[in-house]
Amino acid sequence: MGSVSFPPSPLAPPGPPFGRGGGQDESRTLWKARPGGRTVFRHPAPLVLWWAWVVFALVNVVYLLVDDLTINSARGIAGLLTATGVLYACTLHSRVETDDEGVTIHNPLLDHRAPWGVVTAVTLGDSVEFACGRPAPRKPKTIYSWALYSNRRSRARRQLRGSMFPSLGQRGLSSRAPAEAADLARQQPGQIMRIELDRRAAAGRDRGPGGGELRSSVAWRPVAAIVAPALFLLIAFLVR
Repeated sequence: MGSVSFPPSPLAPPGPPFGRGGGQDESRTLWKARPGGRTVFRHPAPLVLWWAWVVFALVNVVYLLVDDLTINSARGIAGLLTATGVLYACTLHSRVETDDEGVTIHNPLLDHRAPWGVVTAVTLGDSVEFACGRPAPRKPKTIYSWALYSNRRSRARRQLRGSMFPSLGQRGLSSRAPAEAADLARQQPGQIMRIELDRRAAAGRDRGPGGGELRSSVAWRPVAAIVAPALFLLIAFLVR
């Protein structure tokens, strides 16, 4: 099947960035194009947390290995590796990927694959949520994205401030910037990604129903990254 390009997003129009208030630069930090027509959506903060933890864990593992290797050292290393597995599942592994055929939601322990034809809506609650239709007699199912979290209260406060003080949302924007840029400046990252994902879902449905249905499977890589060191930790505590 040939590659199908998505139409340009109104959130990231061509031309120079909008400025500090939001716009093209902000949206580029929230989704990245990858080879093969894939686009990865995620917040930047979990990646920063992951790499900071990797540095911390490596320093401590080296310290424990250089010191006299005792059962307590082995327990400490096993504990660090178990925590690293949990953090890997919740940060580096968790993301949303789109391509021409559909969307894949990678959650810490489960992966969900939905062709665009079954994605009936993309909404925003405590995270970006994908409403997916399923063949009868099964009921429609909503997939919640762990990676694309959104704080309801913070979002409501931001919207309230934007409605009461609309000029604040345009700070740093050119007077010639389009109205969408001012709206974008008042939105949270979760809202921006929700709008872009909904646009892609609509474009995918317009191309035709496509084939396949919603499929969910165990995310074996993060599961193994947690279970293997956890077993090592259990054995280390059982050894006298």
